[in-house]
Amino acid sequence: MVCVKDSTNLVKEQLFRYNRSVPRFNLSFILCVIFVYALTAGITLRDRLLIFILHRIESNAYFEPSAQDLFEGAMSGMTDVLSDEYSQYIPPSNEAIYRDQLDNLYEGVGISVRFHTENGENKVFLAYALQGASAYRVGLRSGDQILQINGTSLADKTHEETFQLLLRQTKPETRLTVVPFGQREPKDFVVQRERIHFDSVEGDYSDSDGRIFRLEAHPEIGYVRITSFCGTTPQEFGDALARMEKNEVKSLVLDLRDNPGGDVWDCIQVARMLMSPDPIMGDVIVTVRDRNGAQRLRHRHFVLIEGAQQCTLPMVVLINDESASASEILAAALQDHKRATVVGTRSFGKGIIQSIIELPFQSGILQLTDSEYRRPNGTSIHRQRNAADSDDWGVIPDKTVDLPDTTQLAVMAYRTLRSNAISEQRSAVLDHFRQQDEKQDNKFKFPGTAPYFDPQLDEAIRVLLER
Repeated sequence: MVCVKDSTNLVKEQLFRYNRSVPRFNLSFILCVIFVYALTAGITLRDRLLIFILHRIESNAYFEPSAQDLFEGAMSGMTDVLSDEYSQYIPPSNEAIYRDQLDNLYEGVGISVRFHTENGENKVFLAYALQGASAYRVGLRSGDQILQINGTSLADKTHEETFQLLLRQTKPETRLTVVPFGQREPKDFVVQRERIHFDSVEGDYSDSDGRIFRLEAHPEIGYVRITSFCGTTPQEFGDALARMEKNEVKSLVLDLRDNPGGDVWDCIQVARMLMSPDPIMGDVIVTVRDRNGAQRLRHRHFVLIEGAQQCTLPMVVLINDESASASEILAAALQDHKRATVVGTRSFGKGIIQSIIELPFQSGILQLTDSEYRRPNGTSIHRQRNAADSDDWGVIPDKTVDLPDTTQLAVMAYRTLRSNAISEQRSAVLDHFRQQDEKQDNKFKFPGTAPYFDPQLDEAIRVLLER
């Protein structure tokens, strides 16, 4: 009778015999060799040369560099030669700031300021205090004039010097001397520095109860402005939809102007709230292609889901030449699926994807462009270098409303003020700021109709009212 041993037991028995016959030192050495080989099996001669040069500089350079400086310099150098302004290396020293930017966080007192020169005198005004932040809690409001920061007068300070006084504070408290809007006597307010989250979803205006997601002059029309896409955007947008439903609005303006993009996954979740699969375009929101043109498998994450749609209202989407990346993905999907009319000016044309690679050993973050987006109809969103206006890139509005650059900047600044200027005298404050801007340049007059002074929004309102 032939006996066949279990193969697992046979291997264990051979290893046991080998361990008894080979000295322990030799066995450890062999295991180390195998481990090193496994790590370096893919290393080329060029890679070895780079390592050799790195060590040569570290050992022999007359001005001795640190190993950390050499590593960070090498990482930055490699991304700099990619001819790609979006790929970058973020060293550990900047990692916290980078993450805060992704999450719409910053450290401060929660105010935005604006500058005005009158009769040769520089004046600093509180544009708005973020609701819930320390400045708002102590009673600071839009329109207040800031005279001093920690006892330092701002009368002779430049814009940069004023920002430095506000931002580069080491103490946990900041004392602001202000003249409240509509008053004459200054008051002191002590505000706490803290980590503050900026809302990524804004309404037409705000009051003491929060943001109002319908137009003041047309309460039957909902209005939502997404300033960027971050981790809180889907929740904020869902809350806005719920408030609009409660207010029984009949249509919606989605404002994506000046939205630079952000996290694509958060954009996808917003898209799913606004659309459902349709017979013509199917379920595609966006597809992903690598540098060889191959479609990436992860594109299946970028599709619509039956039953996820929360809003079926008629829509207009506002875009401009600063709408980029994730905001272009959303606008293109809404346009291709015939879900919304797009109004404004052609978008920026940034349709490439950056993978966020967290390096081991707390060595920083690599943001690397590795693929591009295609809109549902298959055309590219990204504007290639030297691309012509006639080429396919970005999102072209269904109805174009052009604005000169200076007018666009003024309109969007006023739009931001409308969204955030919480004050008992809000209309008076907004009118005061608008008149200030017109006085800065006597030839400039705000375009559009009151109370928005926004020709692109005026066109969006007209489209919705004519439906």
